Amino acid sequence: MSNPFKNILLYIDGSESSIVAAQLAIVMSKEFRSALRVIYVVNENLLNELLKAKIFVQMEKMDYERDLEEDGKRYLNYIVKLADRKGLKIETILRKGVVHEEVAREVEECGADLLVQGELGEVLSLRDSFYEAGERILRKVICPVLIVRGRDKVERSYEDA
Repeated sequence: MSNPFKNILLYIDGSESSIVAAQLAIVMSKEFRSALRVIYVVNENLLNELLKAKIFVQMEKMDYERDLEEDGKRYLNYIVKLADRKGLKIETILRKGVVHEEVAREVEECGADLLVQGELGEVLSLRDSFYEAGERILRKVICPVLIVRGRDKVERSYEDA
């Protein structure tokens, strides 16, 4: 049987669930001998909304954007270290923009066979479901999506890999 997952794309947002998703993506990538790319997106849409709502002035927006970019680099570096522990080399991508659009663009550009992401955020209303990034990614991408749950089981799989 040929490998159905030659190219795996992992979306991380810095949440605990995206770290769990990273562990499973690393295990899968190693098991299937897949290329693994990891994407983090600085949510410019959120920054612009905060500016428009006058919560931020332009200078604060720029500072916060820089902070988010640094956070993204830290998260990506952490995933690189997790992969290194398992002898896996990965590629990282840091983008700015509308999260679901940037993830969908990367899925197409890299020819991802599978997108892996952490658990979806809790949706308290139908309106919230249209704004939750993970939910919007699900609706936008053109490849299968794996939503990772079950932290204990995933952590055991990662440790055993």
